[in-house]
Amino acid sequence: MKAFKTLTARILALALIPMMVCLASCGMTLKEAGSSGAIDKDSGVAWKHASTCYEAITLGKKVGKLNVTEKYTLNLHEIEDMDPSLWLATEEGNVLYTHQATLPTLAEMKPTSMLICVENETSRVLGNLQDAQKIDAIISAYTQNESLVYPAISMARTYRVRFVSPDYPGIYYTLTYVEYAEDYVHDEVNYGKYFLYSAFDKVFVPVGDEIHVTLGLG
Repeated sequence: MKAFKTLTARILALALIPMMVCLASCGMTLKEAGSSGAIDKDSGVAWKHASTCYEAITLGKKVGKLNVTEKYTLNLHEIEDMDPSLWLATEEGNVLYTHQATLPTLAEMKPTSMLICVENETSRVLGNLQDAQKIDAIISAYTQNESLVYPAISMARTYRVRFVSPDYPGIYYTLTYVEYAEDYVHDEVNYGKYFLYSAFDKVFVPVGDEIHVTLGLG
């Protein structure tokens, strides 16, 4: 009888293994729902897509998947140093958040440094701007200057700039820095050579020469 009970227990334990593996690997499943964002099919919780300006710094463990279409799926991950019940990221680093989280503006993030990176090599940092006054000047220019139509002219330089905030330690606010060889003049107005650009938000604004100087370009 004892041997029979032991054998039965082992069989039950083995039967539970596939179930446990499934629970550990499947996690949540979000499905795109248009303007409602992405919906968790089990809990009904809606997740919003942040602008691509918001970028997860480091992906944590996989927690589920996002069904973008019937044939296209992305893995979902925790974002290190962020509450996973409020913030998640796709395997591509794009940020999702629930209605209980507040997505901060660039100014509200209160960045304390800005990484200047090679455009197509995200891990290669060319400069780290930490001067508070210069960072504030860049943020003020980006948030207050009039957005222009993105011009179809050749650029002299382009970099990725990533604002780092201790209040939101798991995400960057990322923009494209564009520099021209000559001043950009439109409708007889001279806007200078230096600009910040967000393709997602269609924002293109002139800024000062802080990034140019930080990189020692002049």
